[in-house]
Amino acid sequence: MTTLELKRWFRARMVPVVAFTAVTVALSAPLVHCARARADAVRLAREEAARAGEALRSEMQVRPGLWRYGAAKLTERLAESGLSRTALVVLDGDGRRAKVDSAALPPPRWALWGRAEVREGGALLGTVYVAEDGWPLVATALELLAGFSLLGLFLGAVLLGVPLRALGEAEGRIRRLLGRLALTLQEEDRRRIARDLHDGVGQALTAARLELQALRARAGLDASEVARITARLDEALEEVRRSTAQLAPAALAELGLRRALERHCATVADASGLVVTLSWDESVPGLSAEAETACYRVVQEALANAVRHANARAVRVVLRARPGGGLLLQVEDDGTGQLPDAPVGRGLEGIRERARLLGGEACVGPAPAGGLRVEVTLP
Repeated sequence: MTTLELKRWFRARMVPVVAFTAVTVALSAPLVHCARARADAVRLAREEAARAGEALRSEMQVRPGLWRYGAAKLTERLAESGLSRTALVVLDGDGRRAKVDSAALPPPRWALWGRAEVREGGALLGTVYVAEDGWPLVATALELLAGFSLLGLFLGAVLLGVPLRALGEAEGRIRRLLGRLALTLQEEDRRRIARDLHDGVGQALTAARLELQALRARAGLDASEVARITARLDEALEEVRRSTAQLAPAALAELGLRRALERHCATVADASGLVVTLSWDESVPGLSAEAETACYRVVQEALANAVRHANARAVRVVLRARPGGGLLLQVEDDGTGQLPDAPVGRGLEGIRERARLLGGEACVGPAPAGGLRVEVTLP
């Protein structure tokens, strides 16, 4: 049966795409907000620097040579312009810092500066630097990053989880369909082999028996020898009939699963001397043709193992509905409880394979009262 790897194939190709999408969602909004907020803060700093420059120009006009020494006058001029709470630095034309009372400067790491020059006739008279605190916008960006990271994770989980779940369900359905197809092909092969046995070997043995009878009538052969050979041919014909019935049980199609199992259990009991009982719960759900065939084959193989290997006296076959839905099939014997050494793909391995192909499970282990239990669950 072909192994399906749709989920692995999809995951390998979608994880990078989903990761890129989640990272993009997590970073885009915080970065855009941070860039816009920074641009607004720098623009505001430049506007306030321009206003401070105008205030400085007014003070220079009133006190051309002494403005840099009158901190109180300069501070008063800035306050009149609404800049009393602004963090700023004022430099004269030579780059020396003028004394002025202003708000405390933010840490250099978070400072966003605006700059304005005061010129007169092309000469640089002074420069004003205004600082805006950039930490609040950084804190807001971090909060947005945390929120959008959670959103990106959620979006990534949805983008990856929903398709993976759908693919998992699709894989399960495909596996069940392939399992049914495999079982159907197996049964077709069995029916073909049964037809070949019946039409080929069976008819050849029948023809040989008839020719032997005709030869005896013509040549006057010894009746005891002819009877002995005829008995051997009859045994071979009976073996062909049994093999044909095992390969393509007509009872299953004619009688249904329950009566076919009852007949098979009775046949095994008559042939082996075992006490075989069948317990059929009325709550057993309706089964598909593939599931009925699988149940019949499982019981066949389990009873054959009990006859050949268990050294048992009694076997109990139980079919009932599972509490969570589906079917539970159990075959228990009171034998030695030892697993037979069957080749892989035969016997109990064949039971496991049938259950797996139908999406179920098979478990072989000791029974509670001793012996061996074969337990198969089917969905």
